[in-house]
Amino acid sequence: MSTLNLFYDLLEQDGDPFRRHPDNLCALQLTAMQERFAQRREQIKLLGRRAADTGIDEIRNETDVVPLLFAHQIYKSYPEQFVENGRWKHLNTWLQTLTSRPVTEVDVDGVDNVDAWMDRLRGAGHHVFSSSGTSGKCSFINQTRADLDHVTASCVKLGVYGNKLIKRDFGKRPVFLMMPPGGAHRHIGPVLSAATQLGGESTLMFDEPALASATIAMGRMRRALADGSAKPSEIAAFQEQAVSRQRHTGAMIDRFLDKLLAHRDVPVLVQGNWSLHWTLVEHARRRGVADRICHPETVITTGGGLKGSQAPADFREQIIGFYGIEPANVQNSYGMSEMIGTGPWSDAAQGYAICPWIVPFVLDKAGEKLLNPASGKGIVEGRFAFFDLLAEGYWGGFITGDKVTIDFSPEEPTDGLEGPLVRQVGRYADLEEGEDKLSCAGTMESYVRGMIDV
Repeated sequence: MSTLNLFYDLLEQDGDPFRRHPDNLCALQLTAMQERFAQRREQIKLLGRRAADTGIDEIRNETDVVPLLFAHQIYKSYPEQFVENGRWKHLNTWLQTLTSRPVTEVDVDGVDNVDAWMDRLRGAGHHVFSSSGTSGKCSFINQTRADLDHVTASCVKLGVYGNKLIKRDFGKRPVFLMMPPGGAHRHIGPVLSAATQLGGESTLMFDEPALASATIAMGRMRRALADGSAKPSEIAAFQEQAVSRQRHTGAMIDRFLDKLLAHRDVPVLVQGNWSLHWTLVEHARRRGVADRICHPETVITTGGGLKGSQAPADFREQIIGFYGIEPANVQNSYGMSEMIGTGPWSDAAQGYAICPWIVPFVLDKAGEKLLNPASGKGIVEGRFAFFDLLAEGYWGGFITGDKVTIDFSPEEPTDGLEGPLVRQVGRYADLEEGEDKLSCAGTMESYVRGMIDV
């Protein structure tokens, strides 16, 4: 039996994956990475090229994996004119270099924007998702139906085993989701699906899908404003749209807040990132709504940073006070859209758990040198990278923009958590030292350019 099946079982079977690791986890992870590499090197063009150029024909240890990890920038390495000029066949060709399933034959006739392109691919079984793309250039990553189902399952696991109150009230709590009914982001569909299992009735904050085309247009206008190329008529139209969008967003938040207030006598589950929770706090205060708006056994799930929002240093404490809950009722987690499964924060352990199918790597800032302790024990600081053993539609090796501190050998399991713990997280782009382009990214992008007809 394939070792990979063991990791699928850890996700799909009953039980807590954060507190039930196999005794020989590291050895099993290495074997599973070897299996994945043997499968994917022939399927994913960029991986095959990278393996050939680095002389890696098999994975013998963790160090062999490092040159094969894909920098996060590579998923936005397509020429922008592919999107701007509607060259969807060329975009398919680019995507093919990064995916394990054939996409180049998908019919794109009649596609008129990037969201229609994604819909066409989804209709053919390629569930492409995009990043938020605040710069105006989105990342695109292909995934299978199984990948989506695994993300849903991981969301349920996080809910059930990340907070005792959610587990106690499984399937019963009203759920308030700070998200749209659909869109380009990976977690929208799976979180909506998971919500139907974790709780009862669901309320969404937003009523319009989050479209990649809107994000791209916003980023394009920001660049035009910054370099002075925007026409007065374009600026006027942009400002008018911004005012209209802000008005509509305010109305949606009002509706969400009113429904939440109407449930203040029962425990509910409120899902959102820190930025959206803070947005709700500010909106409520402008309306004169007092703190402690929820039942004291309400649970909020959260994660991520402020996403560019401005907030005081104690915004977390203010959010907790706004809902009127105990800190233990906050289910914080660490992960990212490129990863199947996020790890819950534990106050007792003072760290984020890591899913057993996620193999953590700590690299130097340049993303070239492995800093994981050779002994398997110790605390290391550096750039976070990982290998997702469950990824099927894309290569599971990924280098992030996060600076982390990982404890590879907690003295003893605390709160029942086993394996490495992420002690601290920050983004290089937000830190004083800043972010540098990963040294491997330029090489990978040159590979991609050589594989597509621009």
